[in-house]
Amino acid sequence: MERLEVRRLFRPAPAPEPLMNAAATRPRFTIVTPNWNGQAYLRPCLESVVEQNYPELEYIVVDGDSSDGSRIIIEEFRDQLSGLICEPDNGHADALNKGFAASTGEIMGWINSDDVILPGTLSFVARLFEARPDIDWITGRPSSMNADGVIEWMGPVRPWSRVRFLAGDNQWIQQESTFWRRSLWERAGGRLDTDFQLANDFELWCRFFRHAELHTVDRHLGCFRVRPGQRSIVYKTRYEKEARQILARELEQAEPDFRDAFATLLPDAPVTLDADARQRRDKELSVCDPPIIRASSLRPARQGGRKETAPQIFENAIERACAPSLLTRFKGVHAGQRCFIMGNGPSLNQTDLSLLDGETVFACNSIYMLFNRIDWRPTYYACVDSRVLPDRASEIAAMLDANPSMTGFFPAVIQEHVGDKRRTPARTALPSAKNRFYFNEVFGTLEDLPDSMFSTDIEAGVVQPHTVTITMLQIAAYMGFSEIYLIGCDTRYVVPDSVKADDPDALALTSTRDDDPNHFDPAYFGKDRKWHAPNTAMMIEHYKFARQALEARAIKVFNATVGGDLEVFDRIDYETLFDPEVRTIIRERKIAAQPAEGAAPQTSRIEAMIERAPARLRAPLLSAWRNRAFLAAMAVAGIAFLGFLALDWSAPLRPWLWPLALFALAFAFTAGVAVKARRLLNEARVQLNDLQGREVARELRFIELEAQLEDARSRLDELESAQTGQD
Repeated sequence: MERLEVRRLFRPAPAPEPLMNAAATRPRFTIVTPNWNGQAYLRPCLESVVEQNYPELEYIVVDGDSSDGSRIIIEEFRDQLSGLICEPDNGHADALNKGFAASTGEIMGWINSDDVILPGTLSFVARLFEARPDIDWITGRPSSMNADGVIEWMGPVRPWSRVRFLAGDNQWIQQESTFWRRSLWERAGGRLDTDFQLANDFELWCRFFRHAELHTVDRHLGCFRVRPGQRSIVYKTRYEKEARQILARELEQAEPDFRDAFATLLPDAPVTLDADARQRRDKELSVCDPPIIRASSLRPARQGGRKETAPQIFENAIERACAPSLLTRFKGVHAGQRCFIMGNGPSLNQTDLSLLDGETVFACNSIYMLFNRIDWRPTYYACVDSRVLPDRASEIAAMLDANPSMTGFFPAVIQEHVGDKRRTPARTALPSAKNRFYFNEVFGTLEDLPDSMFSTDIEAGVVQPHTVTITMLQIAAYMGFSEIYLIGCDTRYVVPDSVKADDPDALALTSTRDDDPNHFDPAYFGKDRKWHAPNTAMMIEHYKFARQALEARAIKVFNATVGGDLEVFDRIDYETLFDPEVRTIIRERKIAAQPAEGAAPQTSRIEAMIERAPARLRAPLLSAWRNRAFLAAMAVAGIAFLGFLALDWSAPLRPWLWPLALFALAFAFTAGVAVKARRLLNEARVQLNDLQGREVARELRFIELEAQLEDARSRLDELESAQTGQD
């Protein structure tokens, strides 16, 4: 084949027509396609880019001196290219570096010569970057097609973060669907690392993560082609080896504050989580996940329609992980109502807790250890102690997951009080969930008492307490409660001799026995449990500041604790807070919830007979009776068995009669089950294939329609701009 003499060709973008003046304001978009002997799939790749019809497209093709006819195909598109480099290179990364070095676009990305960009992608991505100046790079939902160009898989939307990536959830960010700003490219070094032969994109993502969050878009943007002889498949093992080397470097060079903040999540050596491990750790790794961007969020709001909530902007992963929740939803929600704030003192054992059924109750710390004694659950929950919260995080999470009606409040940052006094995001111990909220915890001062020691605006901050009861009082005041009753607040502590100190000042403690005298259960701070030495004098002083702040806002607080040493608030008899008939009502309610004595269950006669069978036989007999298909199979097998017995067996074969009969019976039953299972599996497979096919078709149709809509919007903008110019 005769070689073309052109080595490098760059041409300026054509001057826009008058109607296209509006489009000239769109950001310039650079796409680079590296190619070497990729003739078989090059044409659809080039077409997928030039047919985007994006007015400010800078498209550069870098060909590594191909010898397979690729250059002839490229020549057909020369007039639609902004740049063409045809010369030998030192591999994939080197070719890309050449293309990007010659580019000027504000938005950047590359598409390999065997992959494609889906319709409307460039306009959508440009519009997203224009609407969200806080975002530096994005990725879309993954998809793949076969060698013939038929899309066979369209993956789900999923979040990404630097924490996830380094913790092992790093397979894979789809390069074909990833785009970024030039400013990020330059901050990250402005080139791909040519020291790696295969995992160049993986290495680039690691450098991007150091500077900016990756935002996922709920839209398919590019498509990866699966074909024979593909580098990413043939050299998969080598790619993964390079990826491990890159991860090892990133873990070793991670900034100290990043490493400290996420120490509980990051491994010491590179790991790759399998599907089960990713699912199991998804909640804890979600601590830094940016919210998924929905395509609908970029559409202009209709007049009078609902306004989109402005997104929170964070500089880095640590800032996002430490960010407090938006708490304004709780302001005044219980205005004029009463509530009970429950401590965990031993006086709870002398308190009729059944009376609280139907009341608004705040609880704290290890209240779940009391759940086996009560039929109701607290409305609100709080835990703030920097030793208790990490130590009990799994139990707290299980409690809130099992009781979604409960709402939990936690400090956004856990501040340790001993040792190096490390600050870590609470979400690393207790991941976000619908019923978990995180507040900004601030230090109290003596400059503007009592408000400097007690906050009634938890959106602004919650003063760090000397007892978690103070935190619950601040939250209750913000919610608008006008009457607050304390129970279980004994404020009386004894440190057992069996407790060991974990620091020289004996502030951090660890129990060695289940001998806790300070709470409702001796195992509350039992063996191996971590806690802080209580300072009752400071608790009392903080209660006094709380009373002053609450009285200034006409909020009444009473101490309904049975006994104890807390005398800051006026005492009140707990049982007088309830109507005298409440006990009777609750007792009748419990009785009504139980089956009437002697009432027979609604069962059939056969089931009633089975209930009288020996205990070990009831379950299998009930299962057999309720499975009519099983009974039918057994009936057929029984008839066959009787026919088998009716045969005239000669004496020599008689000893084998029963074994053969049982074997035939078992074989017939197993064959029937296998045939039925096979039929069900085939039906399920057909239905699944049909569903997948329809889903892919819907996705493709949606992408096509969205591209048409984007084109119509662009034309409308151009017409409006032209009309404005004429006026």
